Amino acid sequence: MRLVVKVLLVLLLVAVVPVTVSGISGVLLARRAIAEAAGATLEAEARHLAELAETTILGSLDDLKQASLLGLDRLQPPERPGALWLIYRADAQRTAVVLLDGVTGESVTDPVFQEQVGSDPGLADHEALPSKSALDQFAEHIPLAEAMKAGKAIGVPYADPGRGAPLIALAVRIPGPVDVDGKARPWIVAVELSLRRLNTRFEETKDEGLRAFLVDLDGKVVCHTESAQALSRTDVALNPGVEALFEPRSPAAGVVNLDVADDRALIAYARLGHLITPQGRTWGVVVERERAEALAAVDDLVRRVAFWVGAALVLALLAGLVLAQGVVRPVEVLTGVVQSFAKRSKVSGSELSAKVRAPGLGSDEIGKLALAFNGMADEIDEYGRQLRSFNDELQHKVEERTRDLKEAQNQLIQSQKMAALGELGAGVAHEINNPLAAVLGSAQLALLRSERLDTRVRPYLEDIEREGLRIKDIVESLLQLSQDQSQQVMGTVDVNVLVDGALALLARPIIAARIAVKKDLASVLPRIRGRPADLQQALLQLVLNAKDAMPEGGTLTVRTDSVDGKLVRVIVEDSGPGIPPQNLERIYEPFFTTRASKGHKGMGLAVVHRIVEEHGGRISVDANDRVRGAIFKLSFAATRDALHLV
Repeated sequence: MRLVVKVLLVLLLVAVVPVTVSGISGVLLARRAIAEAAGATLEAEARHLAELAETTILGSLDDLKQASLLGLDRLQPPERPGALWLIYRADAQRTAVVLLDGVTGESVTDPVFQEQVGSDPGLADHEALPSKSALDQFAEHIPLAEAMKAGKAIGVPYADPGRGAPLIALAVRIPGPVDVDGKARPWIVAVELSLRRLNTRFEETKDEGLRAFLVDLDGKVVCHTESAQALSRTDVALNPGVEALFEPRSPAAGVVNLDVADDRALIAYARLGHLITPQGRTWGVVVERERAEALAAVDDLVRRVAFWVGAALVLALLAGLVLAQGVVRPVEVLTGVVQSFAKRSKVSGSELSAKVRAPGLGSDEIGKLALAFNGMADEIDEYGRQLRSFNDELQHKVEERTRDLKEAQNQLIQSQKMAALGELGAGVAHEINNPLAAVLGSAQLALLRSERLDTRVRPYLEDIEREGLRIKDIVESLLQLSQDQSQQVMGTVDVNVLVDGALALLARPIIAARIAVKKDLASVLPRIRGRPADLQQALLQLVLNAKDAMPEGGTLTVRTDSVDGKLVRVIVEDSGPGIPPQNLERIYEPFFTTRASKGHKGMGLAVVHRIVEEHGGRISVDANDRVRGAIFKLSFAATRDALHLV
């Protein structure tokens, strides 16, 4: 097959197929994107309507709860209707207010309503209750038993075709008078709430090409874009959006049948989060839009794609014939360029950056391709330099990670040492305590009878007692190191309070040692989980070690800070001589001390290490800089108290 034919076929394949595939893909993606955008709009509208409905109903119920503040039980019978009128006026959507005995359900005083809307500014916005049948209908729907049990309740919605509005009864329990036998009889304040304004908002969605409705726990319409549906309380429990509302595992809001192309409508829903039963039944809002209307823009896109695919085919055929003739000669020239480049690379070794002149190629893409060969060697050299730089950086990171791993390994080894020593210490202490008690008891008994002994023996007995007590202290420290505190109850701890407490306890010794204290405590510091007594013991030991490291006086610095709100750090720094490097690996070992002549037993940092480890923390020391002294850093995981919403 000739090269011209190959170029023409390739051009057709490259030009037409991608346009066709991209056009079809674009249509599918556009259809998906438009459907998702329409679904997101429907979901946003459903959320908005749900919030509006929840605010209308629950807001009125919460306001009604304030009726207990009026002290209706303390008012005289002639005064009670006036209090009910105050409740009536408080919300323009209320059409009637009644006060009932919570036990018998009988009216305590005359109900408050308007048979005809008055001209008073406080009454003009209310709807009238024109007939006794309307009042009876309200009375039938008052949730008396639910309000007595729960303190407040929402009745089953109903509609009055005569008044042309959906309605709902709300009731709250308030204190009532005390009977002759001393028992309080609760009262119930109930109001009839008109949802006409809320239904008007649902009717307005028709202007946006939507259909929206509010359903109750039984799957019946409360408000609807078509007011007739609301007045007839249509059962829509089988609607896919309502089924999603009643499905406990479904999210609080979402879009159903988004990917069902043959479904006639896009449907979104949103729950009223505070109107839900323990069984998962809930009030909710469903918003629908015709799928064909929502995706109308895709049909126009399909026509445009078909036109441009045909145009691309025609143009590819015409351009291919012209282009194919102009490709053969440049390809021959380019072949010579490549061969020349290959010869130069063989002769000059790594000098691939030598320029290859190809005047016959011109400045088109093939000519640029030839020129690209000229820069190949330079680019290879540049890539080599970048690779070496990357290798150096990688080596540096590997060394850093190796140091971190070594430090973690040292911490693990130290923990294993402490655990083994704790087990050994517990056994050894038990074996030593019994004979030690006998030795100390005998020595002390002999001292009590020293007046009958040779005076030359007394100094030896005192030496036995003193050294025995010293052994006792060492055994007690060893036992403290082996004790397991992990089962004790932990709580949340304010590290700043522990630091202040530790410095306050050691204030006198620190002042006596001519040591200046610098506190730099974070103003906002997360709390940690732990045992306050153990943590304060660790801080006291670090402060004591810092004090002992500065016998001639100096500066003690204690800082606290937080790392990204996840870690809490305590830093104890002294200006003493520091810790020799050869001792850094042994400072947490029990009985290792450089100040044995001053009575130190070498148990302090071992106990600190155990406490920090039990709290899931980390202790590190920076003592390489002799000018700064020693810096101990304690790190703990931050925690937050649980939040309880009422």
